[in-house]
Amino acid sequence: MAKVFISYCSKNRELVEAFMEFLQLGMGVHRSDIFCTVYSEALPTGTDFIAKIREQLRECTAVISLITEEYLKSPFCMVEMGAAWAMCGSYFPILTVPFEKLKNTPLQNMQMRRLSSVEDLSAIYDELHTCGVLTDYQTARFYKKVAEFVQLVEKLSGADFLIPKDGEGYYEAVIESVRPLRDRHYRCYRIRGQIADPPDGETANSDWLFYWENVFPDLQAGDRVRFKTTRSKVNVFPDLGKARNLYPDDLKKLED
Repeated sequence: MAKVFISYCSKNRELVEAFMEFLQLGMGVHRSDIFCTVYSEALPTGTDFIAKIREQLRECTAVISLITEEYLKSPFCMVEMGAAWAMCGSYFPILTVPFEKLKNTPLQNMQMRRLSSVEDLSAIYDELHTCGVLTDYQTARFYKKVAEFVQLVEKLSGADFLIPKDGEGYYEAVIESVRPLRDRHYRCYRIRGQIADPPDGETANSDWLFYWENVFPDLQAGDRVRFKTTRSKVNVFPDLGKARNLYPDDLKKLED
């Protein structure tokens, strides 16, 4: 039975994959001691996933919740969090959002840790030893990996990282926000990060997918998309500064 249960929102797959790698390479948690549905083998075909999750919550030593904007908006995640709190003796909620986002949630009076804090991750490292998940310290390796991980978290949480093209010329991105427009026939979505090698070749503060309604699906914050573009234009707006419109040639919403 796994010792650590990871609770997360499926819209934050890139973040949770990075955290799983840090748990193993930085903290020394064995993969076999982790239950996380990001691993395909965690839920074999035909498994009653609700029953499996309940079983793992009941048997694990510790639960770690990665609290993101998307997590707080997910009814399933909030139910899972409540079950973790009730069923597991050692619960570690880790934030990627400001503390004020917890107002009017079950987390508002709970001691929290931040995913982007070396000090907080060090505290969790010690606490995982205290509760019996870990037995041996690998201090030098931990401090090397935690610095690298925090830098990665800051990039994934911000807009200052580049999204590369894949071998077919497509980009994969997460929708950061929706911009309301006067002309309701258009759709405008900010993506998290900026694309590498934009067609316009200019610099901008942010990148936005821009297209006519019904050509591609309507989106919301947290959605993951895969798109190709051969046209883009940088415009200047009073509230955004230099913003790049990306006009997709093809776009698909990726299912969780």
